[in-house]
Amino acid sequence: MPVKNFEFMSIESRRFSRSTEVQKNIQIQVNHEITQVIERSEKETELNFRFAINYTGMGAIASIKLEGYVMFDGVAGIAHKWNKEKKLPDDVANEVLNLIMRNCLMQGVVLARDMRLPPPVQMPQVKIGQQGPQSHSTGMEVA
Repeated sequence: MPVKNFEFMSIESRRFSRSTEVQKNIQIQVNHEITQVIERSEKETELNFRFAINYTGMGAIASIKLEGYVMFDGVAGIAHKWNKEKKLPDDVANEVLNLIMRNCLMQGVVLARDMRLPPPVQMPQVKIGQQGPQSHSTGMEVA
């Protein structure tokens, strides 16, 4: 059940306020959805998606919108189930939605940086000179 192809068809980013304007309490909302499922052959299915990152504070600050498709190979009947129930088989949904999240969040981080916005995901922080509680354990704990 591999993903055969992933492609962005539209990338839009827009600021509604200048980066020099001080914004407090910025809220970042990330939404994604499958917009259309098309059966291209017996076992090849195209899944179109929309991914949005919205930045708000005292009003709209910015938005990033990504649209594209995933070509999925190896499972028949995905489009039929989607058209009937608006649901994907669990194994297909896990693979496709995780791929969409990963690729779109990576692209969103780059676009956010270019637009001088906070990244849409929590970035790890390195803290030099601070030590947490030390464990006296020297190896793996086995129960």
